Amino acid sequence: MTKLWTCVIVLLVNHVLSETDEGGTTLSPILPQKPLTCVIGAGYSGLAAARYLKEFGQNFKVFEASSNIGGTWRFDSHVGYDEYGAPVFTSTYKYLRTNTPRQTMEFSGFPFPSSTPSYPTNTCFYKYLKSFAKHFQLMDNIQFNSYVQSVKWVRNHWDLTYTKTDERQNYTTECDFVVVANGQYVKLKMPKVPGMNTFKGKIMHSHDYKGPEPFKNKKVLIVGAGASGLDLVTHLVNITDKLVHSHHLKYNQPKFPENFVKKPDMKAFLSNAVIFQDDTKEDIDVVICCTGYEYDHPFLDKSSGLTLTGKFVLPLYQHVVNIRHPSLTFIGIAKGIINRMLDAQAEYIASLIAGKFKLPAQEQMLKFWLQHVYALQDENKKIVDVNLVGPKMDQYFANLTEEAGITRAPPVLTDIRDFNAKYRLEDLLNYRDYDYELTDPYHYKRWHNGGGARAQECPIDSEPEQQKI
Repeated sequence: MTKLWTCVIVLLVNHVLSETDEGGTTLSPILPQKPLTCVIGAGYSGLAAARYLKEFGQNFKVFEASSNIGGTWRFDSHVGYDEYGAPVFTSTYKYLRTNTPRQTMEFSGFPFPSSTPSYPTNTCFYKYLKSFAKHFQLMDNIQFNSYVQSVKWVRNHWDLTYTKTDERQNYTTECDFVVVANGQYVKLKMPKVPGMNTFKGKIMHSHDYKGPEPFKNKKVLIVGAGASGLDLVTHLVNITDKLVHSHHLKYNQPKFPENFVKKPDMKAFLSNAVIFQDDTKEDIDVVICCTGYEYDHPFLDKSSGLTLTGKFVLPLYQHVVNIRHPSLTFIGIAKGIINRMLDAQAEYIASLIAGKFKLPAQEQMLKFWLQHVYALQDENKKIVDVNLVGPKMDQYFANLTEEAGITRAPPVLTDIRDFNAKYRLEDLLNYRDYDYELTDPYHYKRWHNGGGARAQECPIDSEPEQQKI
């Protein structure tokens, strides 16, 4: 085992087992009134948690920093900060469509209408979230414009301090349980390339991209070939004067127009150009960095007992439960999963809070986590992969749901995820022109839907707020 792994594990074992002021893994404090669960975030994960907490008769409140539900699925024209000074957390842009079939993204027991395209638009997905919140009557439990600043363990509860941004006032709420559901797409990762401060053009992150119109007739460089990088290429290649794509992904590149230029990684910036690793140079007006995100939990006090970085959070039992303080849980820390997994994590947490099952002893949870660590080490993974589920997603589904006694998601969802990830790289321009249907928990069928106007269909009654363009 590497020296870094060993040091981290030894420190954690000593820290986690050094104190037991929560009484091991008991989650039911002796209180004169019904315990309060505080959920951070009203995006997909926070709404899922709210649905199950309400279903199980729990006392809860959701703290949402913005003025609306939806998280990253809600379009907001603001860049950087909203009208009340809170950070804009959504990364959605105009004309976005999902890059995975909706069947992998639906809440359990609440499917899209069957006629919905398998790759709906972001506006359609937002309608879906609004109809979900309306159906389960969640809005009264959500407190908007409440930007969480601090979560601190104090004696036998959590003090959650937030700024009511529309009032410019700070408040503190005592919480018995905290569910962190603020998402993975929070802290922007930017490349560090010599000469960036001398570049006279614009350098931005894809998080701040709102639509293609501002880039018409510009010389644009897109950096990165993850989901956003590949998607923005298809949005911009037909309207820019020149579109340069810097990446090292191996995929079946479509036959783009002549204004498209493929380049390797960046080497250096000049005042109005970029030099690449092959020593070629391209004149550039705008650089869009599609370089991903990191975890960001600045509100979690050291009293949480966790090791928190932009790349990992540990130690978490089942990638959900803070082993040190089991009344602090997370949705969405696990990497390489589908949205449906977030729903399962939410049901697991709500079931735990409602007392429907009990956690193992603290020592057993730590042992379980260490087994996961050792398995990663055997696979030559690094410590930054400690929250990775990825290829083992179906087994993780099985373990999580079996422990909590909840319904397991159909195993076929993993097959759809894996097929989609592969086919997207084979036919980037057309992979969304197909619809899927689950025929049973282990099989699905797929067919070409004709493309074109089919992409814009959305048979959901609930109308979203009008997009600010």
